[in-house]
Amino acid sequence: MRRIFFFFSLLAFIISNSLTEAQSKYYMKKEPKLGYGVKAGVNISSQSTPHMESDYVLKNIIRFNVGGYCNYFFNKSLAIQPELDISGKGTHWQDYYDNMKDILTYIDIPVLIRYQPIKFLNIEAGPQAGIRVSAVQKDMKTGSHKNINEYYKTFDYGVAFGVEANLPNRVNISVRYVVGIASATTELLYVDPWFNKFLQVSAGFRIKGR
Repeated sequence: MRRIFFFFSLLAFIISNSLTEAQSKYYMKKEPKLGYGVKAGVNISSQSTPHMESDYVLKNIIRFNVGGYCNYFFNKSLAIQPELDISGKGTHWQDYYDNMKDILTYIDIPVLIRYQPIKFLNIEAGPQAGIRVSAVQKDMKTGSHKNINEYYKTFDYGVAFGVEANLPNRVNISVRYVVGIASATTELLYVDPWFNKFLQVSAGFRIKGR
């Protein structure tokens, strides 16, 4: 029994010492703290309301996103990453009377905490604020368009979370889900509060950093 205990104690010591040495060498590598890049992709967008949702038929619409980001690493794996994106949102909704598509464009400013446990993968989450640029409604029956800026608030607030793969040649691919935490609509037309939500898939290029 003592021999077995001694063997496992020695094995644990060797493994622990090897991991400590490998970790020390890893952290001795000089990595850039500051980085930045550009990104673009698609948003699969819709909306939700907590009231009378059964009265509406909601469909996703495909929009776009384009922008840039910067990040600052506090240590080897933890960073803050603010972004500036032009982001398309909206939904295709239908009730007993209307068949409409609300086509929205925002300037989004997410501020994400980025955790990078390994070189090729990071996890990100954080708050996001949006500034409405335009809001247009398309009547799917007639094909006509009208400005509906007064139906949507100037500011939109949400929470974003997702994952990103860091590929060779400075390319990264991210998948992110953003859900609204405040109503995007005014009460001028929409009595019920409507919240933006969308799935975002983007490809980026790291100009500097990781």
